[in-house]
Order: sequence, then C-alpha cells, then structure tokens
Amino acid sequence: MSEHLEELKKRLYKSGESFDARLRRPELTPRPQKPPVSWQEEAEPVVMMEPKHSGKIWWILGAVFFIAAIGAGAYYYLSNNAISNERIKISISGPDGAVGGERATWEVAITNNNSKELSGAALIFEYPAGSKVLDEGVKGLRSRKILENIGRGQTVRLSFSAFIYGFENESKDIRATLEYTPSGSSVSFSKEELAKITVTRSPVGVSFDLPSEIRAGQEVEIKINYVSNSSSVLENLNLNLEVPSRFVYKSADPKPDTGGGTWFLSPLNPGEKRTISVRGILSGGELEEKSFKASVGIKDLSGEFSIYGQGVATIQLKKPFLEVDAKINGQDSYAARPGESVYVELTYKNNLTVPVENAIIEAVLSGKIFNESKTIVRLGTYRSIDKRIIWNSSLNNSLARIDPGESGTVSFQLEMLEKITIKTAADKEFSLPMHFEIRPGVKPPGYEGVDLKGEDSLDIKLISRLQLVRRGFYYSKTMPNTGPIPAKVGQETTFTVILSLTNSTNDLEGVKVRAFLPPYMSWKNKIIPSSTVSYDPNTGELIWDVGDLKAGVGYTSPAKEITFQVGFIPSANQVGQVPDLVTNISAEGHDKFTDQNLQVSVPALTLKLESDPKIDMRKTTVIK
Repeated sequence: MSEHLEELKKRLYKSGESFDARLRRPELTPRPQKPPVSWQEEAEPVVMMEPKHSGKIWWILGAVFFIAAIGAGAYYYLSNNAISNERIKISISGPDGAVGGERATWEVAITNNNSKELSGAALIFEYPAGSKVLDEGVKGLRSRKILENIGRGQTVRLSFSAFIYGFENESKDIRATLEYTPSGSSVSFSKEELAKITVTRSPVGVSFDLPSEIRAGQEVEIKINYVSNSSSVLENLNLNLEVPSRFVYKSADPKPDTGGGTWFLSPLNPGEKRTISVRGILSGGELEEKSFKASVGIKDLSGEFSIYGQGVATIQLKKPFLEVDAKINGQDSYAARPGESVYVELTYKNNLTVPVENAIIEAVLSGKIFNESKTIVRLGTYRSIDKRIIWNSSLNNSLARIDPGESGTVSFQLEMLEKITIKTAADKEFSLPMHFEIRPGVKPPGYEGVDLKGEDSLDIKLISRLQLVRRGFYYSKTMPNTGPIPAKVGQETTFTVILSLTNSTNDLEGVKVRAFLPPYMSWKNKIIPSSTVSYDPNTGELIWDVGDLKAGVGYTSPAKEITFQVGFIPSANQVGQVPDLVTNISAEGHDKFTDQNLQVSVPALTLKLESDPKIDMRKTTVIK
C-alpha cells in the first residue's frame, strides 16, 4: 500500500500527468444489504445510487414560500379593501330621561371607517313605544331614511324627534339599524345600536278624593282628579276606573261613555286639571279594605292601552250599626236570562249594644225588566206605585224587637220578562238595580241624631237573547236548485239552506255558527253573501265565523244570515225516509255586558223543508 502512495505522489508533481475519473465513491462503512429470500438463492449485488432528495426539498420549500407570499398579499388586500361591520360606528345621542309629554330629540351619527364606501345604505330608526312622532312623513314608530352611499371616512348625522309618554320611571328602548349592500354583492348586511330613555314623570297625574273609612252599605262619593304634566296638548285620552267587588254604581258626573267605567276625555291642555265624580254603595265585612284604581292613557288601533298616568286609593269599611246583606240566588251579583225567576234573600243584624224596636226594611227596585204581577214577597208587601218592597213589624213579628247581636232574614222572588221591548239602538244593556235599607222605627236612647240605618245594593244584569233560525228550500229564486223532487235514488237534487241570527239587548263577540252535513250530502261551495265560512270535507263540519254581533240585530236592524247550497244523492236504503240534510246546528258567542258565554241550537234540517211554501208534503220522502 505504501508503495502505491509513493508512486501517486510522484505523479502529482510530474508535468503533463493526467488522472482517470474515479469509478465509484469510496466507502468507509459498508451499507447494510437486504438478505436473500431463501438460503438457496445467492443475493444479488447491491448497486449504490446517488441520492436525489436534496433537489425535491428545495423545490417544496420554494413552493411553500410562493404560496405564503400570495396568501399574505391576498390577506393584506382583502383586509384593506373588504367592508367590515367592526369599522362602522353608530352612535345615538339624546337625553337619558324626560318628563312624560316632553319633546325629546336624538342625533344618530354613522361613521364609515372602511377603506371603501358603503353602498345601498339606509337607516331605520325606532322611536320609544307609545311616543308621538314629530318628524314629517313618519307613520307608526319606525322611520326609514335612504342614505345611498357613505364614503370612506365619512360621517352622516340624522335627527329624530318625538313626545315621550309612559309610566313614571319606565325605561324605553330606542334603536338605530343601518342596512347596506356592498358593491357587487346581492347580500344585505346590517348593524344596530341601542339606547334608552326613562320617563322621569308621568304625563298625566291621577289622584283621588275620598273618605279613609265608611260604614259598609253606605253611599260614598269618589272623586278622580287628573292633571296634565305634559308640555303639549294631550288628545284621544281615555280614563278607566276599576272599582272593588260589591261596589254598586249609582251615578257619575260626567256620565261614563261605556260600561260604567270608561270616559273618553276631550283634549287636555298643559297644566289643565279636571275631576270626575262617581257615587255608589260599598258593601263588605268589618275592616275590609276596598281599592279603587284609575288609569289615563291612549288605546291604539289594536286595542292595546298605553297608560300615561295612574292612581290608587283605598277605603276601609266599618261595621254598620244596623246591617243588611242581600244575595241573589246566593250570589253578590247575578246575570239572569229572559223569563228566569230569581230568589233574593236579605240577612239583617243589630250591631248596637241596645235593642232596636219596630225595624223597617225596604227594597227599592229600578228598571222595567221584571214582571211586577208575579212578584212574590214573604212576610212583606210589594207597592207597585213606586216599585218598593216593605217589611215591618205589622207583617213580620221578628222586626218588632231585634236584640243586640240578633239577626234574621226576609226574602222575595222576581221573574224576568220573557220579551223586552227594543225600539231603537239605545235599547240595550238592561239591568235591574236594587237598593236595600234597614232602619229603626224608634231611635234607641243615646243615639238621637245618629244615622243608624244600614244599606246594601245589588244589580241583576239581563243576558242577551241569541236566536238561531234554519230554513231549507227547493224552490228558491236567490239560489235556484236542480234535480228531481221528490228526491230519487241515484240522482242528485240540490237544496238551498238559510241560517239566520238575531241578538236582543247586548253586544256579542266571538260569534260562530256550526253545522254538519251527513256523509251522503255534498257541499256545493255556493254562499250568499260572501262570508267567512269554512267547510271540512273530512268531517262534514261547516263553520260560519260571524265575529261581533251588535245588540238589536233582528230587532232594530236586519237579521244576520247566510245562504248556501247542498246536494243530496239518495241511496236505496233511504227509500220512503225523510233524511236529514243539515244536522247539529248551533250558535255560540260571548255577552260582553254580562260576561256570559251563550249557546243555542236548533233541530236538524230535513227533507221535509217546512219553510218552503211551494213544496208538496207528499214529495218529501225518497223514491226509487
């Protein structure tokens, strides 16, 4: 080996010497070789190849760098050119609180901090609930302003004004919503901002003048005072009075407009004060507290009542010296049907510490809805000249002397009139007020000059009479019919059906008429006039949704009715029969005056057609 190295040295320094290329890379450590598949086979010689991985790695790294550079550039471009909600600022400037009825103004500022303009922009401003909007052209409580484009860095300012109304210390929301559509896009975006305002004082002040305590059964005067705290004229106001149980209304100045508890107020000027006076009788137990509540506000088209002011007052009842407590059929208040008999019982008691002698009990009846000739009084008498029932010691021995703490009863029976005379639209909401009083015939010693009488009042309200009539016709000019008469097996004959409603004394709501067609009948979908009628072919149910039905319909105004057509194809097993054409016919509704649910039904309409004057009764059975 050393000889070869010496020879190589000499050749390195020898002029003109050349060297051949090296056949293979020298190896310091042999590479591991794959073992043969079997011991009988000789392993093939391993050929060493030049590694090529380094080129691929540089190519991959270059590609990654190129993609990253594109991504960074795209991110930079998009982040500086896209529209972002985060770079849109909306602010609402305005008062935090306002006196009810006071003018409030808000400024809405919109700033576009994007690098591109906002296109297709519009601002929707929502005023506080119950406000009176002062801005021109605004209907309701939403204002929409078209802004078109808002340039980059531009600020747009808009102003909105309204009178604020609501409860004292009530918080109300104000909302501003920006809508916009980026250029080149069909998708709309929005951003909103919310603010609040508090009603620091109600626009209408409400208070009561009334005694702190009275004796049960005595008449009392309630004064409701209301005053405007607003800086503007208040219009379309209502005052609603809620009275406690066992309060019987006697009179009011001015008179209420509806239901005995609602007044429609004329426009109220700033600072103006007014009073409503109500008189009535309060009954109840010893030390019982009775509360009155008055609310002033506006009722919108949907019927929702927005309160501008409210007041509450309480009276405490004290036990009367002489007590009388009346019940109608065992109840403190009662709604009677026409023709119904009612039983009235009065319980009396002496709460004095001394006896009461020759006591007198009287009942005064008002109204014309009872049959005077059928009034029955037990141990007393009815005086028709002034509609007064009287009990005294000459008719009832128990009243000759009533010892301290002693009690007793007297009673009478009334019958409501079956038919009430209704001539005009004003003939409605009939009732029978009754006032009861007990007093001593002789004042006990020591009570001279003291009012010892006891009082109570009750009111019987008359329930409206809802009536339903059904009629059927073959011969009809309004809706002509076809087919054989008498009805013939296998052939269709059509008939005209008329349903009519009448209503006597009270307004009704939620009135519906229901009827059913048997499976062998068919619905022809012909209705006169065009009404809210639905028909279910699966069940055969027909529903006529009448809605409100005013008092006097069928009396002072025409009856409410619909006309429709049905078809009948008889089957062989119906020969000789008079089948039903319409069955289970009924009407229902709610009496608003008496708060009673009414329901009435009529017999099924058959092939007999009693209402058709031209029909031959011999032709009202099915033939072959």
